[in-house]
Amino acid sequence: MVEYLPRSAWNARPPNGGPGNLTVSRVEGAVIHWPGTGSTSVIHTKAAVASALRGWQNYHMDSRGWSDIAYQVAVDQAGRAWTLRGLRTQSGANGNSDLNERYGAILLILVTGEQPTAAMKATTRAVIADFRRIYPRGTAIRPHSAVRPDGTDCPGDAARAAIARGEFTPGHSEDDDMTPAQMQELKNFIEARTQAYALWTHRQLRRDLSAVVKAYALDIKNYERQTDAADAARAAAAVWATAPPSLQVDGSPTQAPEAPDPNVDPAPELPADLEPFPPVDTSAEPPADGAAPAAESAAQ
Repeated sequence: MVEYLPRSAWNARPPNGGPGNLTVSRVEGAVIHWPGTGSTSVIHTKAAVASALRGWQNYHMDSRGWSDIAYQVAVDQAGRAWTLRGLRTQSGANGNSDLNERYGAILLILVTGEQPTAAMKATTRAVIADFRRIYPRGTAIRPHSAVRPDGTDCPGDAARAAIARGEFTPGHSEDDDMTPAQMQELKNFIEARTQAYALWTHRQLRRDLSAVVKAYALDIKNYERQTDAADAARAAAAVWATAPPSLQVDGSPTQAPEAPDPNVDPAPELPADLEPFPPVDTSAEPPADGAAPAAESAAQ
């Protein structure tokens, strides 16, 4: 939505009558104009634009005898939209009554050799979008030089080129104005940024996943240790609860023996009547008559 500065913003004079409003069914489009002063002195500040508009209004009303400044809306290089006659009022700028009834008139405040800024183009597109909402059939966007019967340089080479490129057409994107080299450069930049972001994301996810895996493994070990201990305790309690009377004291199950340490070998249990090994004769005297020791004789 365009914010239009009112006529009071440039201290406009009241119009002298006028041709009235455009007929919606007759409007074919909008014509783009420029002041055509021949000067290269830019008109950029708000005060300078307001002063210029007052001067053009005086010229149109006092020298040309028109009812008001000729155009409907003006757009400056800062992107400001100025109400002149207004979009509904028929202009006096296109060349004759028939053209003024068929087209609106938008003034671009450009001087000789000046290119329209991105702000000017964006606001002009928005003004034309508003124009089309009022006049649905008025979709044409034409330079003044394309419609004036007597010919004119208006609106200048820069504005004509912008019209031809569609830069004043609603919906146009400034990206469409890029050269093939600029487009390729932008594509390369986007691809490089995308790859860098993908690599960063991969590293972050890998680091986070590694931490999650370690924490999960530790939790599993703790859970298994606690579960095994609890299961062993429950199993022992169940066994001793069903123990036979021979293992019970005073009719109650004896206390379960302490579980053996799996890391220590159990001591061997020996029968009570097992004879010990015979004592070993440690004397240094040899047996008499060269006889072999008893153990050795038994072995033969």
